[in-house]
Amino acid sequence: MAVNDICLFLYGFDVTDFNKYINFKNAMGGPILTGVMNIGNYTPTQFMNEIKRAMEFIDGVNTYTLFLDRTIQNGRSNQMRISTSGSFLSLLFGSGPNAATSPSILMGFGMADFTGGTSYTGPNQAGQILIPEFPTWNYLSPNEIIEQDGVKNITSTGIKETLVFAQMTFFQGEWRYVTDQFGRTQKTQWENFLKYATKQLKFEFQPSINEDPTLFYEATLESTPADSNGLKYKLDQMNKDGLYRFYQTGLMKFRVIVN
Repeated sequence: MAVNDICLFLYGFDVTDFNKYINFKNAMGGPILTGVMNIGNYTPTQFMNEIKRAMEFIDGVNTYTLFLDRTIQNGRSNQMRISTSGSFLSLLFGSGPNAATSPSILMGFGMADFTGGTSYTGPNQAGQILIPEFPTWNYLSPNEIIEQDGVKNITSTGIKETLVFAQMTFFQGEWRYVTDQFGRTQKTQWENFLKYATKQLKFEFQPSINEDPTLFYEATLESTPADSNGLKYKLDQMNKDGLYRFYQTGLMKFRVIVN
């Protein structure tokens, strides 16, 4: 069965040598501070935590809080907010010495300075987004797919001996009626996301953008109909249903990340 609402995938939070520097000031007339992010692939939540770490490491005085507003445009957009516990904050995404190699575009701030306040919200969407046009079919939440990582031995007398290392949770779903016809871009958006996910890169999944946009899972792709390891994908045409140039993903399984 399908859930009653459409979902959202948020991805693309990759930090490299070309976007790892954050130039800012924590005092009027003070020196330019440069937070340096660690290179890596992050979920949006991990990405915000890494920004916080980088800024607090170089500041040493103030605390920085980052928040992703998932309710913009009825849950169809996400905007990032950054605040300081101090009395001054300037984000030098336009004029800083490392403006060309900052994460500002990925954060949704663009290449412009933000001054005069202690809290700023990026005007643009953070990261890359995929919102399927139709609800998720055959959806099962992480509460409904649980596996134990461990080993089991049965003695000669029938006694079970089990050693459990961790409990793993998953969710699953499939999506239908994917097309680029009639001015749509759904097929292209799915292709972009699946090329990313099959590299086993991280993302966040919101099961329902209207019913509860604050609920999300950090995850990676576990398996697809094309590959049990989640390293391949295949969009199948829905010709048997008389829907030419429409595609379906097939049932995909996703592993929830435990931080």
